[in-house]
Amino acid sequence: MKVTACLLILSLTGVGAGSQRPEQEPIIRLESSLVLVNVTVTGKDRSYISRLTAKDFTVLDDGQPQEIVFFSAEETPFVAAILLDVSGSMERMLRIGQAAARGFAHGIRSEDVFAVYVFSHRCARVQDFGSYPEVDPDLWRIRAEGYTALYDCLVQAAEDLKGREETRRAILLLSDGADTASRASLDDALRAASDAAVTVYAVDLIDEKYTSAAEALRARGALQTLAEKTGGRYIRDPGGVTLYATFAQIVEELGHQYTLGYYPPMARRDGRWHQIRVSVSRPGATVRARTGYRALTPKGP
Repeated sequence: MKVTACLLILSLTGVGAGSQRPEQEPIIRLESSLVLVNVTVTGKDRSYISRLTAKDFTVLDDGQPQEIVFFSAEETPFVAAILLDVSGSMERMLRIGQAAARGFAHGIRSEDVFAVYVFSHRCARVQDFGSYPEVDPDLWRIRAEGYTALYDCLVQAAEDLKGREETRRAILLLSDGADTASRASLDDALRAASDAAVTVYAVDLIDEKYTSAAEALRARGALQTLAEKTGGRYIRDPGGVTLYATFAQIVEELGHQYTLGYYPPMARRDGRWHQIRVSVSRPGATVRARTGYRALTPKGP
């Protein structure tokens, strides 16, 4: 789907039609209670640890060990949604963000998939999910204006990702300010990310030369929460000085993750938040994964 710059800026009525879903769903999605956890494992030198198997991992759900019924290693393709803030405050850094999105497209593997969303007072998907060598040219014609509906866009992207067949899902979020226009709340955004098993990489472009201390603190706290709760990374980059390199690092990390899946006990399918802890039997290893999930409520007969 292509959206012209004029139409996008004048209306931004919402995202376009979602990608078609395959006729035959993967077996792992037959039961929606399956909890998926994307895991990054690094050594003391911060290099990625490869060639681990399911037996190397331990998953605790509210402190109780779980049987890993699904496991995929580094070769598994990933799907990512790039969320680019195009509100008025991004005018100075919009070109940098657009260039970073292009660098992401250049760096992914042929089997990996991404889409591009932009948000100001509303959210629009300007490039559908696919494996592209380049971002859509219309992205370069978008101007920065309006307020910031960050949470609304994250919720929409998470819902779109939830419908994808790939199990390794990520959101790359670039913003330089606090949410000022969303109907959704931070809790809503976290819930949507949890339901879709999405890892959020939040890039903080806030430059305190142009932002009040109170707004910067509020925005920074939200970005940190989104990243930490979902097992992603919070990356502070005032002015976008290292943004291109940051995107390259995220591409590399997504290509080195593991994905684990388990079915929680029926007693935990209660609609509440439950803690997840993942560890690995490798001395000196550091594990990063989402910290919990909102359990689904069993459907009645």
